[in-house]
Amino acid sequence: ISWCLRRADVICKDEKPILYSHCRYMLAMLLGLPDYSNLLFRDVKVWKQDQKIDLRVEVDVEQMGKITKHALLIENKYYTGLHDATDDDGERRNQLEVYKKKFEAHYADKSNEDWKLHYALITCIERNDSKFEQYRIAEKFGFNLFSFYELLENDIQTESDLFNEFWYRWGDPRF
Repeated sequence: ISWCLRRADVICKDEKPILYSHCRYMLAMLLGLPDYSNLLFRDVKVWKQDQKIDLRVEVDVEQMGKITKHALLIENKYYTGLHDATDDDGERRNQLEVYKKKFEAHYADKSNEDWKLHYALITCIERNDSKFEQYRIAEKFGFNLFSFYELLENDIQTESDLFNEFWYRWGDPRF
């Protein structure tokens, strides 16, 4: 996912245009920007396991020459449920609550910049599977929920074997 988000950067648009389109779609959905046709993603940066947060993403979003700064906290849950984590005060709380607090503190320290903060939980469990319900509590903490395949623009394979293998062939009986 980290690699895909970095491939949504406008600097990648000409190298593999189908891949770029898929990656732009993915980043736009995670940022809650479904109308992204006139947006450019610039300077996409991703940190893995920073303060135990699965992914932290920063991106400049350009629309008609105006740039806004966005930060995204992503928690990946493939087959495991949510768990408690130790908060700064030593208390155990839902990991999403703990990570969100750390994330928000990080961007509060960047008071000279105006950041739009976003939160996402991604799972490979389909929405129609009863096991998906275990993640609904994430919405209480302000997280948007995504099933793995909801992040795909369509089922057109890209110019990247890496992307195709991970997103289309992994676990999909059609391939």
